[in-house]
Amino acid sequence: MQMKQILLIGFLFFFPWLAGAGSYTSLLRQMGMENIREVADPEGVYLCWEDPVYRGPVRGLAEILRTLAVQEDLVQDTHLVILENGLPQILVKVSAADWADYREERISWADFVNRLLLTYETDDVMRRFSGTKTEHRSAGRVDFVVYPQLQLRNSWLDKIYGASVNIAPAVEMQLWKGASFTGQVIFPIWNNMVGEMDYIRAGILTLRQEIRLPKRWMASLTVGNFTQQRIGADLQLTWRTANDRWLLGARGGLTGASVVQEGRWQVSRWERLSGAVWGRYFEPHYQLELELTAERYIYGDYGARFDCVRHFGETTVGLFAMVSGGEANGGFSFSVPLPRKKRMQRKAVRIRLPEYWGLTYEAQSGNEYAERRLGRRYQTEPVVSRTNRFYNPDYVRKQLMRL
Repeated sequence: MQMKQILLIGFLFFFPWLAGAGSYTSLLRQMGMENIREVADPEGVYLCWEDPVYRGPVRGLAEILRTLAVQEDLVQDTHLVILENGLPQILVKVSAADWADYREERISWADFVNRLLLTYETDDVMRRFSGTKTEHRSAGRVDFVVYPQLQLRNSWLDKIYGASVNIAPAVEMQLWKGASFTGQVIFPIWNNMVGEMDYIRAGILTLRQEIRLPKRWMASLTVGNFTQQRIGADLQLTWRTANDRWLLGARGGLTGASVVQEGRWQVSRWERLSGAVWGRYFEPHYQLELELTAERYIYGDYGARFDCVRHFGETTVGLFAMVSGGEANGGFSFSVPLPRKKRMQRKAVRIRLPEYWGLTYEAQSGNEYAERRLGRRYQTEPVVSRTNRFYNPDYVRKQLMRL
């Protein structure tokens, strides 16, 4: 026997876990995943990736689980971390025994999914990737996203509804870990309202930095042009339990006006302070989000709002009730998935629709509510769907069952 063979046998004798350790980075790259990292050690295989191909947070995970399940050399516990904008979102752990049972058809897909460990607690696993090379980076890749917009208002006496229909294409790009740029322009198609609705104007135009902090804290700072004719800075901080049943959040913003008047874009100094604190409970059986918010709105009025949102797969339907400035209001919201379930892999530039489209309707309480501009809150992102970037473990498990 040659010396190289003797050394190899001896090496595998002392490190037997290497005998079954294959590289799965190439598999994920073929599927279009980005920001891929892989580590193998005596305690298992560790993989993390970002999914720019499949719609929603679950569909890509299901495809990867099925792909890994048929790999005969995968005989260890496996720790899978899904990233969003380079930051960890959820950990999925599969035991070696479960891989074997599913591969040999001793358990069904539903049983396999039920045995998965799903958690937001990613700190320990992410430390194992320290110093590991990242494959197929997403930085610098551009999505050109065409957003359809529909707005409805009912605060006029001379018309049943005020409405506007717009097309709002946006350039969206990841810059570095946690950082992203969004540049959106709104093109009016039709409206029966007055003011800036007749003009081509800036939509969401922001630079955003997110940071994943220890113990499931997440912070973000967004600077730029927002909705509700605001420009400024917004700081947000959230914390959640490992199973994401409970979430606490706080937000503060300093903004000025950003309006188009007579064809000219005009902005004011950032002088208006707004903010909110909220708590959210997720009820797993009915897939319900129950959220209570206390808020100082854009124009200085104080109020509270209660939201009840139910997830039906990738579709969400919600009701809300609120009070602000002594006036009551309420309404509903919904969001639906848009085609396609699987998009083409990103090259330098990719043109696509948004993953979801949503609408919020407010039954504003008369002209006084509109004239006092009560209950106004801005958004810092074009997407208005609660399914987007929703990695709740109970939600993910239930959706995996359906795929």
